[in-house]
Amino acid sequence: MIHLLSKSVSKERNRQCNLLPPFYVEKRPISLLSYEDVLDCHFCIVDFFNREGYGMGGIGIKEVGTFISTVERQYTGFGNSDLYDNDYEKIASLMYGIIKNHPFYDGNKRTAFLSALLQLYRMGRLITVPEKEFEDLMVQIADDSILKKAGLKDLKKKNVPNAEIKFLGRYLEKNSRKKARLTKTIKFRQLRQIVEANGFTFAHPNKGTIDLIKVSEQRIERFWKKDKIDRKETVIATIAYHGEGVDVVDSTLKHVRRACGLTDQDGFDGEVLLRDAQPTFQLINSYRTALQSLAYR
Repeated sequence: MIHLLSKSVSKERNRQCNLLPPFYVEKRPISLLSYEDVLDCHFCIVDFFNREGYGMGGIGIKEVGTFISTVERQYTGFGNSDLYDNDYEKIASLMYGIIKNHPFYDGNKRTAFLSALLQLYRMGRLITVPEKEFEDLMVQIADDSILKKAGLKDLKKKNVPNAEIKFLGRYLEKNSRKKARLTKTIKFRQLRQIVEANGFTFAHPNKGTIDLIKVSEQRIERFWKKDKIDRKETVIATIAYHGEGVDVVDSTLKHVRRACGLTDQDGFDGEVLLRDAQPTFQLINSYRTALQSLAYR
């Protein structure tokens, strides 16, 4: 299960997950996604864009049957024979299906983009083309301008079945390479997002340190004017700080958790602190520019 910062988004994700039937595929390749995997990709996008202040036109699955058939495109076959020749074509089939079938209210191109990256990641591969080119590919699938590609025209001229998927599968294989293993760490900027979501903040950086502050707000009702919000900030700890993009060492992370009451003993899931270290969120952070651009395409 994926960890989301927004409790309301996480609640909706869990509600929709419970609407889906059990998923079982014997000997499922690690690169192929389940219902829950694809749903998580979508809700990670929702979580990211909510935090960025973009908003979405709607969240979640629009029609369960369409969603299920879209995910199951990867597993299409006849008897013991697969419809697709390799995992790249299976990845392409899901990417293509999400964009063309519109199983979600919004963010279909972004979900397809992230799902394909995650599947390649599970294969130990990363896209080698510029992210703008991969972003453009999502739009070309959506508006059918991909049909103008010479390679796809050639496949169609030869009456190759599932020509679009064959073409996209070859594209993914040709334009990806083996990757280095990603490490499970947390940057200070990610820690800042987490503490701010729980009523704290960081302020007053000074010579390698920064203050951890508890924020409390009280609404003061006023009869003739708009209610006043009385904001109080209390310094509860001072920790090491060397920049927003620097990894947080374990001792500092433990200190922050204790000071904020975010330990396992307090009922807080410590894995959330490594939320952004999960591959899905690492990919979002790596391709955030393309994902932001796709929101308007």
